[in-house]
Parts: sequence; C-alpha cells; structure tokens
Amino acid sequence: MLADINYWMRFMLPYVPHLSIVTLVVGVILLMIMFHTLGEIRRLDRRLRRLAGVGEIEDLSNVLERFRDLKEVRDRIEHLEEKVSDILHSLESTLCRVGLVRFNAFPDTGSELSFALAVLSKEGDGFILTSLYSREETRVFLKPVKRGRALYRISEEEEKALHIALGYLTPEREK
Repeated sequence: MLADINYWMRFMLPYVPHLSIVTLVVGVILLMIMFHTLGEIRRLDRRLRRLAGVGEIEDLSNVLERFRDLKEVRDRIEHLEEKVSDILHSLESTLCRVGLVRFNAFPDTGSELSFALAVLSKEGDGFILTSLYSREETRVFLKPVKRGRALYRISEEEEKALHIALGYLTPEREK
C-alpha cells in the first residue's frame, strides 16, 4: 500500500503547481458564488420585510393574514364601485334641473302668488307645473317636457322657468 502512495506521489508531482492553481481558481469562484448568494438573500429579506410592512421578520402566517385582509378590502372596493356605477346610471334619469318663476297672473292680485316651476332631468325631460292664483280661485296646470321642449303651448313665465331649468337663464337675470 505504501508503494501505491509513492507511485501516486511521483505521478502527481509534476502536476502539483497546475492543480494548486486550479484549486485556487475553483475556491475563488466558489467564494464569489457564496458572496453573491448572500447578497441575494439579503435583498430578498429586505423585499420581504418591505412587503410585510414591518421592520423585523414576522411570522409567515401574519404576512399571509395581511394579504387575506387586503384581498377582502379589494373585493369590498370592487363591490362599492359596482354600486356607485349603478347609482350613477340611475341618477341620469332623475329630475335634477329646476327653474322657478313667480309672477302676478292677474292685475288685481299682488305679492307674486302665481308661479311656474320647471322640473327636468339631465336630458331635459320632465314637466312644468304652473299655479295661477286669483282672489276667487287657484288653478294648477302640468305640462310635459321632452328634450327641453314643451309638448303644449306655454306662457312667457313658463318659458322663463324652462330656460332657467335648462341653464339658459339664471334666476337673477329673469326680471
């Protein structure tokens, strides 16, 4: 057995400088890989901490619990966005434009007790409600409006109320 060791030593002796250099190069490469891997571990650790929103490492179950909570919040936001969309859709047909003109319908009355009230949707559909006051009686009329136009003949006061509701006139400029 000793003879075998001597044989191998004589056989390897000329290659020792080359083997030393190869071993040194492999060691340096392994050292570089190790430092690179440590850097990657540190980088991933920082990302995990930032993701978890904590300064120190937390239990994975706590991190997963936060993600579950975030998913519930996102689901709730999506549900609320759908409801807001439905509400906005229904608001398009609501009566949201109003124009009011007060006037004296007859010369023997005062205090502008008669009025014309135009109530319209965003598209200009709605009605004009007119009340004519006199000392003997009060009459009320309702006239439909489609796309900003009255379907029946309207008085000057009703037309002013309609224009105020459509935004063509302001209440201050009506007089």
